[in-house]
Amino acid sequence: MKLPTERQVLRCIYEQYESEYPGSRPGENDPYIAIDVNGVAEKLRCKPQLLFGYLYYHLDAKHRYQVGEATHVHLFALKVGDKRHGVNFPYLAALLANHDLEHRRQLWSVSLSLVALVFSAAAVVAQIVTAK
Repeated sequence: MKLPTERQVLRCIYEQYESEYPGSRPGENDPYIAIDVNGVAEKLRCKPQLLFGYLYYHLDAKHRYQVGEATHVHLFALKVGDKRHGVNFPYLAALLANHDLEHRRQLWSVSLSLVALVFSAAAVVAQIVTAK
């Protein structure tokens, strides 16, 4: 079983819950949505316990930030109000957009490197052919 990357986890949650945000009540401005960790884990083909640990112990710890003396903004929280396993959906979307941007940059770099390699190989072949 291959472990999902941070980008894959964020993308899966985003795609699965995009239609549920911002909520059904007009004027609702709660950034947290409840997710089904088991359902997301099933889509990612990983163990729910592993996904929970990844969200709670790694991703939340990595992306949590402080906004007041004792106030933090969490990416993933065990309980937010009456919601269990709450994800800060706008924050998740921002992180995913950043991951997608970085992915595109890396893809361009690799693509340009491969094109340069092809041109270099063609130049070597042309040099060999014309030297004979």
